[in-house]
Formats: sequence, C-alpha cells, structure tokens
Amino acid sequence: MPRHMTALSRVLVTLSTMVVGLVLLLPSTGNAVDEQPTTATHVVQPGDTLWQIAAGVTSAGDVREVVARIKEVNGLRSSVIVPGQELLVPQPIVSLALD
Repeated sequence: MPRHMTALSRVLVTLSTMVVGLVLLLPSTGNAVDEQPTTATHVVQPGDTLWQIAAGVTSAGDVREVVARIKEVNGLRSSVIVPGQELLVPQPIVSLALD
C-alpha cells in the first residue's frame, strides 16, 4: 500500500474515533424526560407568596423544593416578593409514556 494511503487511513480512523466519542459524550436532545424544566414568567400580585406560587405549579413532590428553585432561578436571598415583580417559575414536565 502506498505511503500516502496509510497516512490517509490513519487520518480517517482518527476522525471516525473523534466522531464516535462526541456522539457518546454529547447529551441527548430528543427525549422529553432528559430535558430541563422550562420556566414561565409570573407577575406577583398583591397577597402572593412564594409558597402559593410554588404550590400552583407543583402537582407532586415537595413544594419547599420548588420554592427553593424559584429563589435560585431569580437570585432571591429571601422569600420577600413585591407586587409587580416578575419571577421566572419552573413549569412541570409532562412526560409521555413510551410503550
């Protein structure tokens, strides 16, 4: 086999290995179960509390975790919110049963 063909073969093997490695390392994007929760904007109304807002989007699980997530996403250091304030609120993921 000519010398330039051997070098070309090595390059092709190296590139193939890199592509396979990237495919294995990159996260999947087509599966709804793997996706991060989306957020919606909520404008705080008089009388709203973080607990009420979190409870409104929590169908199962611990409301305290959702309150903590709302605080984290919005950079809040306390639970004090004021009317007119816009908050990003994580929305629940609806997973489809794959049978």
